[in-house]
Amino acid sequence: MVRDRPGSVSRVSIPDRLADLVGVASPTGAEHDAVDLLADWLGAGPADEVDRFTVPMAEMEDDPEYPGREVERDEIPVVAARKALGGPGPTVVLTGHVDTVEVGERSRWSRDPAGEADGDRLYGRGACDMKAGVVASLAAFEEIASHAEGRGGEIRFVAVPGEEDGGTGTLAAIRRGWGGDHVIVAEPTSAGSDPDVVIAHGGALTMTIEVEGRGAHGSVPGEGESALDHFYTVYRAMRQVERDLNASVEHPQMRALPLPHATTVGVVRGGWWASNVMERLTAEARIGVPVGQTTAQAEEAFRDAVLRLTSEDPWLAEHPPGIALTGAAFGSSSIEPDHQLVAAVVAAAAETTGRTPVLRGAPYGCDMALWRRVGGAAALVYGPGDVALAHAADEWVSIAETTAAAATLAEAARRLLSV
Repeated sequence: MVRDRPGSVSRVSIPDRLADLVGVASPTGAEHDAVDLLADWLGAGPADEVDRFTVPMAEMEDDPEYPGREVERDEIPVVAARKALGGPGPTVVLTGHVDTVEVGERSRWSRDPAGEADGDRLYGRGACDMKAGVVASLAAFEEIASHAEGRGGEIRFVAVPGEEDGGTGTLAAIRRGWGGDHVIVAEPTSAGSDPDVVIAHGGALTMTIEVEGRGAHGSVPGEGESALDHFYTVYRAMRQVERDLNASVEHPQMRALPLPHATTVGVVRGGWWASNVMERLTAEARIGVPVGQTTAQAEEAFRDAVLRLTSEDPWLAEHPPGIALTGAAFGSSSIEPDHQLVAAVVAAAAETTGRTPVLRGAPYGCDMALWRRVGGAAALVYGPGDVALAHAADEWVSIAETTAAAATLAEAARRLLSV
């Protein structure tokens, strides 16, 4: 239960704002309207500065830390705000992404993907991942900015696009100067109760694998070489690489996960005529990046291992599969469990919810890695919602949990910013 205290986070605005933000469609690549809505809310609040800006995509592509992307776009819209708190101290950033995956097949939804409330639940695309976290972060920012007494440093709120396809929005915010000392990324970290604290997460690469065959008439398949059959060999090698990678995990919170670093083939294309032996196949896959390894190292390790394992096949030895990074590159990340930021969030959650959160790892990639690696900040993940509901039909989030998370974020910021 969220405590009552003077100046506590508003419980009235959170449900309304969450419904309004979910009601604004913002699939990756089309986030302007959601960013504008947040900019309007911020402009009416206690911030010293609200910065609504766009960065050309071409500028991001020239950045040495460019993380890649999955969709075509021309620019990156971001909104950020700050409030100086009257004395020296650290800068605390509360942040989240406004972009969502697509709704998908509408027939699979029993609720309105544009937002539908049912008791404590708000259904809709992006409700869990992660508009609830954005709304909770905004409420916490406004609470701290409105009650600055006895605090120093600066509180910031940053809402970004492009997280679902690599993190270009966060990179743009960092390059604009919106980093900080402590960053809390409000991605969903609940698993059926109050949120836990994610102190480590894996990364992910989008790889394209091309397998060459040799065409022939379908009635005499022995005269050809089936790219599909040879892809099975490549796929088995990919599975072996996945097993070896997960067997070598050392980070305690990541090792505790059932599958820290998954390999998933999401797209397969091949052939052009039913009665032909398939002469070429292209597959798109997601592979994991372990904690402690860069995206470049993970890419090289995956490619080398698959080529080594498939070189035992005579056809593939002569016609090795093409393996290339063709999409987003999410880095992995971690923070020390005894770090000041971790202690502040754990203590805040215990105070506001009555439950001490568990320190966990997460198998997905997120913007924490960019805030750590490029922004140089201490960063962790804490926010409302269960990631198991993300990207699915009938995605939902608890309104009460969102309100409680806002109170925890505000209390964590108080502890970090107290003079």
